[in-house]
Amino acid sequence: MIKPLRKTHRYTWLVLAMLLPAGIICSWLVIPDPAPVALLAKPAHKLLPLMQAKTESAQHCIHIRSDFNKADWQIEWKNKLPLTVPSAVIYQGWHTSSNKGRLIGRIEATGEYVFPLQPDSTWENELNLVVYDFIHDRVIDSLNFKINR
Repeated sequence: MIKPLRKTHRYTWLVLAMLLPAGIICSWLVIPDPAPVALLAKPAHKLLPLMQAKTESAQHCIHIRSDFNKADWQIEWKNKLPLTVPSAVIYQGWHTSSNKGRLIGRIEATGEYVFPLQPDSTWENELNLVVYDFIHDRVIDSLNFKINR
């Protein structure tokens, strides 16, 4: 390497030695703040005060709740064990597989689920709930509750 080329090479490396740390620091300063992680869990529903009916088994615990006027109703479903069927939904007022009634909600893993119930003419003193597997097209469980409206 000849003398003018060595001189140019030295100045190039000196400039790079100063610019690289400055570039790293500037790059670090312009990194945006991380976005807050959104919670996957749904916010907890406020439970209604009166428990009208309940049932409990090894897999789940179910409470039917209402307000004092019995105008608003809800179902509180607690899974104690994980479901063996990942595609379970709850229907209200089940008649036949072609007339499935009103869809209440989907239950998945262990945990608590709260769904609103809509009173209608199909449950005067009895509420019929069915847990249904929509992938395999079969009824998993059927639950009947005696309710005083």
